[in-house]
Amino acid sequence: MADEDQEQEANEAEEGEELEAEGAEGEEAEESVKKKSDGHSAEGAAGGPSQKFIVMVMAINVVVLATVAILVWMNLSKRQTEVTLKDVKEATESASGEHGGGGGEHGGGGEASDAGEAKFIKESFTVNLADSAGSRFAKVDVEIEVADDFVREEISRLRPRIRDFIVVVLSSKTYDQIASVDGRDFLREEIRNKINGYLTKGQIKNVYFTQFIIQ
Repeated sequence: MADEDQEQEANEAEEGEELEAEGAEGEEAEESVKKKSDGHSAEGAAGGPSQKFIVMVMAINVVVLATVAILVWMNLSKRQTEVTLKDVKEATESASGEHGGGGGEHGGGGEASDAGEAKFIKESFTVNLADSAGSRFAKVDVEIEVADDFVREEISRLRPRIRDFIVVVLSSKTYDQIASVDGRDFLREEIRNKINGYLTKGQIKNVYFTQFIIQ
């Protein structure tokens, strides 16, 4: 009887140990599953689709900002170029006006006018005649016909030399030399040929006397 009780107690002890072992194994298994689950969650948080989406959005924003900056810079550069060209044009027109205006030593100033496609540069002169001892003088308006702006600009630059020559040649004439039509025609050709001798970019077309008064 005592032997049976001992054997039963031994069996119960053995069963208890097995249950404890099984419980420990179950806890280890649960812990292992939990660690794996936590690892997967961390990996998902670190490199999941949300992070990729954020990076993509940032890259798109950078590209858009760079494009806008380039367009703004090109627009500003274009405006600056247009303003510069406009300033150059205004400066050129102002310089041409200054060359065309102003008075001479013996007469009025010069001016440019358009007649169709032809262009005329006007100069006015009042000089004493050679044989008059100061008692006779000639008042002459000379209009120089040019074919293009290149010749016109060169004449504007050479204006002091041209005016000086015309003053000298007019004041060297006597009353008899320029009182006749033939004498005035000769004077006109003399002035035209002399001016063309000064020019390097073209030739003037003709010279006209729009006023010729001798007193």
